Amino acid sequence: MCKCKCKIAKALGKLLLKLLAVVLGFFAVTFTMYIFNLDMKLMAVIAPWLEKWYDHLEHNQYI
Repeated sequence: MCKCKCKIAKALGKLLLKLLAVVLGFFAVTFTMYIFNLDMKLMAVIAPWLEKWYDHLEHNQYI
């Protein structure tokens, strides 16, 4: 019975370490995006393409 508990504890420990690595990786990526304002820099590149695409759509209402 002791070996069974050890296997479960080791498996749970590995799972928690992997989860911690994923969470820390996600935090690092989002923190870097926040510090360097990368989301707005990406939107500055994408916005002209989106505006061009939107202008070609037929609209039911004009604002």
